[in-house]
Amino acid sequence: MQRKFIFFFWLFPFYLFSQNNFQSSEYIKTMKETMNIKLDIDNDIQTFEYHTEDLSYNISPNLNSRTNLSFNYRFISFKIGYSPRFLMPDNKSEKGKTKIFKFQGDFFYNNWMQTLEFSKIKGYYVSDIIQNDVTFFDTDFFILPNLNTVNVFGKTLYKFNPDLSLKSIFKQTEIQKKSAGSLLSSLSYGYLDIRDKTSIQDLNTFSLILNAGYIYDFILSKRWYAFMGFMPGAGLEFNKVTTKIDDERDISRNTDFVINLYTQMGIGYNSESFYAGTDFRGIYTPRENNAIIKFNTARNIFRIYVGYRFKAPRFLKKSVDWLEDQNPF
Repeated sequence: MQRKFIFFFWLFPFYLFSQNNFQSSEYIKTMKETMNIKLDIDNDIQTFEYHTEDLSYNISPNLNSRTNLSFNYRFISFKIGYSPRFLMPDNKSEKGKTKIFKFQGDFFYNNWMQTLEFSKIKGYYVSDIIQNDVTFFDTDFFILPNLNTVNVFGKTLYKFNPDLSLKSIFKQTEIQKKSAGSLLSSLSYGYLDIRDKTSIQDLNTFSLILNAGYIYDFILSKRWYAFMGFMPGAGLEFNKVTTKIDDERDISRNTDFVINLYTQMGIGYNSESFYAGTDFRGIYTPRENNAIIKFNTARNIFRIYVGYRFKAPRFLKKSVDWLEDQNPF
């Protein structure tokens, strides 16, 4: 009984978001019977800083970019991110070795989009060390091979105009045939755990941010498109720092009010079989200066992707048809 419950729990999002309107419209062409495989490279690597009255430094993973492989078919959509060897820097002796793993699932239901993401990074290095207003370690880096970060993230997004395809912009699983735009609202929530078995301090952060804005998809020609969107927002970050000395634990907490500015733009080529493109995401989140752990305020994320659509195998089509038939909604 317990195994059946766990199985249903993991499949529940697929059941919930599988009942979508697959009929093509004047504005959107759906790709119900095609599989979609996409490879992309981006620089979505987060860094952070440590600040006290006497000491400050930057903490970064030794990785400038990552590769993601996506698989999409009807309501099933997931992404696996990893760090292949050819993208790894050659300065492991100076900055250490970094390992990264990411898994992401996206689910769609009418005007709703739900994103769930899990990522884990191990191996960081320290740079730009300033103690008592004196900079040292100008050329050398302090390696933190046991520093781990685990990030669990979710985002619920709603579009107000059904003529705009979120799948075309974010997942390339549909084709936008005519230009359209829409107001958007989203709620983001995340949990971040930072710990090192050789350190006396662990950090846990939970964030909750509400955004609202507008996005527009310009259809430039039959196969070329460009889009632009802007979503300002605000929220709260709940931080907990645990300091372990011998058998005693000292816990300090603080809550930060944050402003979040999110913008995204891109251009792409889209045919029924082959597609490619590039996009940019800018994320600006100022935080209070008295925070001990301060995440990078401005993030500029670039992505290049290429993908291919082809007819789904018969066995997969039958399996997904069966899942949709069992959908209680």
